[in-house]
Amino acid sequence: MVNKVKVKGVVYGLGRGLTPTRNNMTTTTIRTRAASLSSSSSSSSSRSRARCTRCRSALEARRSCQSSASSASSSSANTPPAGLRFPLAPRKQRRTRTTRTRVAEEVVGPLADAWSVGTNGLPSQFAGIETQLFQASLLPELLYLWFLSRPEAKTPPLANVGSRMLLLFVFATIPAGIIAKAQFGDVLANVDVLHGTSESLLTFSNLVVALGFARALSLPAGKGHLEENSQGFPFKGIAKFVGVTAGVCGVGALAAATALSGSLPLDTEPANALSLPTWAVHVSSVAEWSLAMGLVWKYADHSGNKAWKGLTLAMGLTLFNAYTPCTWHSFYNSPAIGALVPMQALLTLTGSTARAFAAYRICEEGKRLDAGESSAQPSQEAQMEFDEEAFLLKLALVAGCGAFAVKYGELFAPSFFMEPNYVKALALMALPTAATTALVANGGSEGGKPKLSMADVKSFGVAGTVSYVITELAFWAVAFPLAFSWYRVAEGSWLDLSNAADKAKLLGAGTVFINGVRLLVPVRLAAALALAPSVEKGLKGMGVDLKKEQEEEQEAPAAPGSKNFEGEWADSPEVDNEKTFSFGQLAKNLAGFQKNRDPEGPPLGGPSGLEDLSSRLPDCPKTRWDSEDVDIKAVQKQYREEDIPDVLTIDAKETIQGDEEEWLRSNKDDIKEKLLKHGAILIKGMETSKSGAGFRRVYEALDLDVCLDPIHTSGLRKFAIEQDGIYEEVNKPGLRQHYIGLHNESTTNRTAAFGAFVCFMPATEGGGDFFVADGKRILRDMDTEVLQELYDKKIRISVSNLDFFKPIIQDRGLFGEFDKDVLVPRAKDDLAKAIGDTVAPKFDMDLEMVWGADGANEGYRLQAIELPETPINRHPVTKEPLWFCNMHNHSRYLRDNRPCTVPEVGMTETFFGDLSAIPEHILEEVDRASRENIIPTPMKPGDVLLVDNYRMLHGRDIFQGDRLHAVSWFTWPEEANIKEAVSNTSEGNSLNKMINKYVDTLK
Repeated sequence: MVNKVKVKGVVYGLGRGLTPTRNNMTTTTIRTRAASLSSSSSSSSSRSRARCTRCRSALEARRSCQSSASSASSSSANTPPAGLRFPLAPRKQRRTRTTRTRVAEEVVGPLADAWSVGTNGLPSQFAGIETQLFQASLLPELLYLWFLSRPEAKTPPLANVGSRMLLLFVFATIPAGIIAKAQFGDVLANVDVLHGTSESLLTFSNLVVALGFARALSLPAGKGHLEENSQGFPFKGIAKFVGVTAGVCGVGALAAATALSGSLPLDTEPANALSLPTWAVHVSSVAEWSLAMGLVWKYADHSGNKAWKGLTLAMGLTLFNAYTPCTWHSFYNSPAIGALVPMQALLTLTGSTARAFAAYRICEEGKRLDAGESSAQPSQEAQMEFDEEAFLLKLALVAGCGAFAVKYGELFAPSFFMEPNYVKALALMALPTAATTALVANGGSEGGKPKLSMADVKSFGVAGTVSYVITELAFWAVAFPLAFSWYRVAEGSWLDLSNAADKAKLLGAGTVFINGVRLLVPVRLAAALALAPSVEKGLKGMGVDLKKEQEEEQEAPAAPGSKNFEGEWADSPEVDNEKTFSFGQLAKNLAGFQKNRDPEGPPLGGPSGLEDLSSRLPDCPKTRWDSEDVDIKAVQKQYREEDIPDVLTIDAKETIQGDEEEWLRSNKDDIKEKLLKHGAILIKGMETSKSGAGFRRVYEALDLDVCLDPIHTSGLRKFAIEQDGIYEEVNKPGLRQHYIGLHNESTTNRTAAFGAFVCFMPATEGGGDFFVADGKRILRDMDTEVLQELYDKKIRISVSNLDFFKPIIQDRGLFGEFDKDVLVPRAKDDLAKAIGDTVAPKFDMDLEMVWGADGANEGYRLQAIELPETPINRHPVTKEPLWFCNMHNHSRYLRDNRPCTVPEVGMTETFFGDLSAIPEHILEEVDRASRENIIPTPMKPGDVLLVDNYRMLHGRDIFQGDRLHAVSWFTWPEEANIKEAVSNTSEGNSLNKMINKYVDTLK
């Protein structure tokens, strides 16, 4: 709480992080000092007395920062100056720390040196040298910008704009620094609101630079610099970036305040500690610049000008510079390492100079390329898709979460790490810079492949595998002794392995170490390669026939037109399915890149060249409900006496004479009539539909009106060819081992009229068969009493589980019953309403947000649940009652008893209409009646399966390897021009892409 005292019209803020305001009057500086832990008042709570020794050590270390700061300040800085004094009311003793880098009084004023920090840790003759260095860096920075703007450099237009925006940051720090000293009596780094605001301009500059190169890489090779390809300045994108970052910071601050309330580290955070938003600004700047380095390296190949790689290395100096203030801030701007400020100024000068020289080389190489004096050519690698919204969202999450980790993580660091000295500071700056630069260069070497890969290890056959296993075991063997020793250095005592808590600490520290080392893939691979010859020699000495085993393990080359296990085309110019880490690939993944298939390559191919449907697809039609007054017994009796037709199969090679499209066009009415009669038609052996373009011609020949997927925004399907309205079927690597149960492609709100599934490539290693089941038959065969109970009580389907709110809103008993009766219910209501009003409508599914419907997560699970619906519905055309329900696919009980790899957030559940649980015997009967009517429909390339989506349910078995099936959905002719759904907007399309990218990472 901030206490305010008003004296003669001047308001003074007395609280953490605030300093007295200044005007023409004399000001006073009020500071409170931390009391000794040994003199805690008798009113301290039992929690305070039980605080851990580690936190006490951390406090003492941070107090040393305060002592250093105090010694660096004049003695008068600790007492109010003469002229204006007033008594303070007695205050309850609190642990506060005010580590400030105070500025000598003679430099405080309207004309103060904005960039000086007063005491910079250097001898007196170097006082203020940082200002001179910062000023000197302006000239090379201007030269850098001038060279980048030259036409021969071929700099992406948006990257040029972002580079120039840096000048806004440079000149904004001048008035900000003056205001900090004149109005707050402190350096800019200690005035959080001015510090964060001015630094945000640097973040925006770096962000625009990264966006510029990312956009360029999504264009054809050699075209990224053309002005006509510029997409304008991303005002909306940056606004969303700011909003998401602010939201993450807000949630993080709330979580920290709730989880750490009353804990020693949070109570003793220094007064000049950076706020969460300001840390987010710093983390974001570093992340964006690191990402930009990887993208610039890629742009060298993309543009054909290899000199851009030199700029990447020069940017490494600037990255080192970026880590300098972050390191200083992590030690709370301690004067003990004050020389970091002039060091930052020196790095600014050298970094600007290096980038200016690199930009000059880019221009010179560009001139040679234009004159034909250089043989370098732009890369022929297929251009990338770039999802700008996903790019910005990921950066915002990195900024917010990274800020949270730094700000609150260091509060719990052992005292050894928080005692400021130059060795630790230089390590914090140099190690990440060196690692980033090395990974950029390694990940972006010729051909885009790492210098080392698992292929090198595999080349040693059995010996390589054994050496790799030994290397991994060695890392684990080293991890625990190092962790054990690290704890001794950090805490001053050895771990007691007879104590369970200490064992857990050892395991945790060892795990952190090993996973950190595991990220250094080149190191692991190099160690395995170095060991492999010795292992090979040893195995031979043991009589192992390595040659025979290597021949057996050698993989046959993939046939042209097939895909390998990781999904790359065997005949594409670049095939690298190794799992080795590449910073360039990391940059592309973070940017939302995804390699397009070769538009001429098998088997999907490129767009058809017909009318582009990207922005013309109509909505999936509303679900046509007609479910009242169904006499279940009578309907079942009728269907049991009726001869229900099977799925119709048409062999194209035997039936179709001449042109396939013309035959389809001539027989479309007959095919549609038979589709209503049979529920599904499998057309086998088609040649036209072996490519995406041909598949579109097939459905257009049948005069079917293509539309959006009913669950377009769910992310389960992404477009295979958006221009032709073709979605990928569920082929995602992360869902290979997920059994998809029977379902109609429908929600309570929307249902496609018809669908057409096509096979471009069956699963390369088996499985993945498509199957269907007739809803008419399922209704016929299900137990009458079970069916009647489901019909009477109705069904509700939960489509998502949100479990991450518990740490924020759970009852911690801070205010007794008030928490349980008022605070927690209110928080739940507000969260459910906020998500229900803002997020849920984006999915176009009529969702209700309900807490704890399934009783999991102690009632803190927020579930998105569809409105009640009947499991029986009449067909819109034939008016026949049908089993029209997705229980078989969505029941948690059934999913838990078959292969399922869906993450918890995407797990589904079914309830009765009143949200009561459905008994297991009912679910088992639904499963029995459904599975007994499953009709497998194995498909080969070119096969097309037409389905009546109201009558025929479909699903898919698990598979191995890779699989490429696709699907298009169709609306009713009378609704072919309707575009009103939320999913049919740029926002809905972005949501589809964003969730797809998340699911794609689940491998």
